Amino acid sequence: MTACATFFRIPELVASLAPFLDTQDIAHLVKTNRLLSHACAPLFWSDLDIHNPDTALALIHSPSALQALTDNLGNVRTLATETNFIAHYVIGLAAFLHSHPSTPVLRPSWLPSLTPNKCPVSLSFPPLTTLTRLYCSLLVNLPCGPQWSADQLSLQLCWFISLNQGLQELSVEGLRLGDDLVLRVIARTISRLYRLKHLTLAPAHKAHVGHCVAEILLFNCPQSIVSFTLDSEIVSGPMLPDLMPNDKDRDEGPVVVRKAPLLNLKELRLPEHYAGFRAEDLCSIMEQCPAVESWIVPCVVHEEAGQALSDTLQRHCSKIRELTIRAPGKEQHGPTVISIMEKLPSQQVEVFYFKSYREFLPDRMMMALQRHSESLRMIRFDNCCRIGRQTIMRILTGCKALEEFVIDGLAHFPSRVDLSLEDAVEFKWASTRLRHLQLVMTFGEFGEYYENAEGSRLWSESDLRRWSLVEKFALQIGSLQDLEVLDIKALNVATGSAVSRYHLVPIPGLLTLDDKSKNKFGFLNQLKRLHKLRELRGSFRMSAMTAVTGIMGAREIAWLSENWSSLKAAEFLPHNHELSMVPVPECLQDLQSNRPDLFLSLQ
Repeated sequence: MTACATFFRIPELVASLAPFLDTQDIAHLVKTNRLLSHACAPLFWSDLDIHNPDTALALIHSPSALQALTDNLGNVRTLATETNFIAHYVIGLAAFLHSHPSTPVLRPSWLPSLTPNKCPVSLSFPPLTTLTRLYCSLLVNLPCGPQWSADQLSLQLCWFISLNQGLQELSVEGLRLGDDLVLRVIARTISRLYRLKHLTLAPAHKAHVGHCVAEILLFNCPQSIVSFTLDSEIVSGPMLPDLMPNDKDRDEGPVVVRKAPLLNLKELRLPEHYAGFRAEDLCSIMEQCPAVESWIVPCVVHEEAGQALSDTLQRHCSKIRELTIRAPGKEQHGPTVISIMEKLPSQQVEVFYFKSYREFLPDRMMMALQRHSESLRMIRFDNCCRIGRQTIMRILTGCKALEEFVIDGLAHFPSRVDLSLEDAVEFKWASTRLRHLQLVMTFGEFGEYYENAEGSRLWSESDLRRWSLVEKFALQIGSLQDLEVLDIKALNVATGSAVSRYHLVPIPGLLTLDDKSKNKFGFLNQLKRLHKLRELRGSFRMSAMTAVTGIMGAREIAWLSENWSSLKAAEFLPHNHELSMVPVPECLQDLQSNRPDLFLSLQ
């Protein structure tokens, strides 16, 4: 027996191949010969993706495909699916149980019936009980055929989940959590999934849920839970009512909200609450999450509640390393986050993400960031409303471990941009490990140059000083040898007028080579050490380059081809320029010939 044959006769070794093979690879192996077909068939069925409506439609209308699925249900470990498959499977399972009464699977008293005459074929499915991962959306319907709603299928899905008690990862979109019966059933169901590690629940279209929902679901999770996400919005409402005599699940007893520490929970996302959580509600939850490391900070009702929350975190949740702030428009959000960073152990926070940031208490914010300057690896301000130059420069000059620094959202609002070229080069940056840098800056205005009889350019004193600042900036960027994504958007650069659209202006001299004989400035050589650069974004459009700020030519194209071999995309042309039939300058055509794998615009 050959070594290859021996390998494929050992199931554990064959299973070890799975992470390195896609579905097509496995299909080729299955078709090779009888040995490989027998060995690799379980791999082919282990990861089943029928989330796409077209795939579900083809499966449901193919008796042979349905039979193949039935024969291999025992091999399925991961399932990504949608409304129609769940409906058809539950109907088929009910038919199977009716014809096989000895099967040890009981139909719950709370489970409503579905209409079998909606199915295109007669179905009969045995119980699927081997799943370890399930991803399901109840929001997807086939473009043709029967239409099912989340109201009809929420309880059916709960039953389907309950059959797979070995689930380790569960993600459901569209569950009707506003229904008391559904909430009780899903709470009981997840409490019995003793191996569950990752749970994500999202009601349809982020539907509003009552105050009690997050607490009921979180504290019905098993002790094994590692990450919990409830992607919804909270509205004020009553607690879960007591069971009534006519409730269909009365025989299962009331839902009990356990208050025992979740010692393995490391990631927590509670629903958004724009009115703000009360301190007692939020603190009672966080007291039971001592191991949490990644937390999306909810909004609190007022600043005093934020102070109480930070005190609770200091006592009970001292391991937090990632802070995400998503709720916009709350003035007390800023002080709350600052207070949390002040109370956590110093040099611990590694990730700081703030959506819709607006500058507040800048001195306290800078001190809070400084408290974690040696540990912070990622700082992102997405959809930023306003941020001061002092805060930006304190980050760049103080955070030595920083790998990602992104300020997004200012590019079309010049009045909000506070960082100038002078600010950026005033001090040496300490963040030399950056892999992703995104900034919006003002570069000032360059006057028209004059040429003498020999063709050499003559600049004013103010322009010469500004060119020296650009050179310092290029040297600063060029020192970031680990940089993979560079996104610099320039404003107010054009001669004689302020321009508010970043793609209408270039960054002067950054993508051109100098010519000392003509006193022409260019600092592309200062970026020679950016060997890892993959994406160049921002104010680098060819159409915006002028004689004053420098125009890319054959020399620059040859330089790019030689020095930036890792570059995969550059914003030289408008987005998806191929679709809009934008003419491509000759020098970029040459670059494309030399580097056919390089995208000349963002896709």
